[in-house]
Amino acid sequence: MPRKNDTSNDEIVVSSSSLSESDERLEKLFDEMESGSLKTLEDAARQIITLSTALLGAFFGLLAFKDAPAYLGFVEIKIVGALALTAFLLSLFLALQAVFPKRYEFPRASLTAKRKALNEMLATKQNSVAWASRLFGVGALLMLAAALDILIFRI
Repeated sequence: MPRKNDTSNDEIVVSSSSLSESDERLEKLFDEMESGSLKTLEDAARQIITLSTALLGAFFGLLAFKDAPAYLGFVEIKIVGALALTAFLLSLFLALQAVFPKRYEFPRASLTAKRKALNEMLATKQNSVAWASRLFGVGALLMLAAALDILIFRI
């Protein structure tokens, strides 16, 4: 029978020392980055919402003119415009998904469950914002293509 002073195969002895000042600063930095990530992702989503709604407003404002410009009659411009409009609408939807409140169920006393919930929140918001950004970029590139087509070939 092993004694208390005995180290058997069942016991693991680990020596540790306190963190250095630079290690503590690094730990603190990463803690702040993690806690700020949710806010940063939501701020990015809100910015995409603002930009998407502004460009959608410009699109619909252009279509509301009584005497529409002649270049809006070209099929290529209609197709590229419709694709850009779709990209902006999808981008808006995904950005709204990132800021939409969601209820997360977890035991309040469990740090493991809280960590899992935080990781789930971050992953969901990051995924939505990333796709919203990509689609917004596609919409902007399509608008640029339409504008260049109009400026170079139609006017």
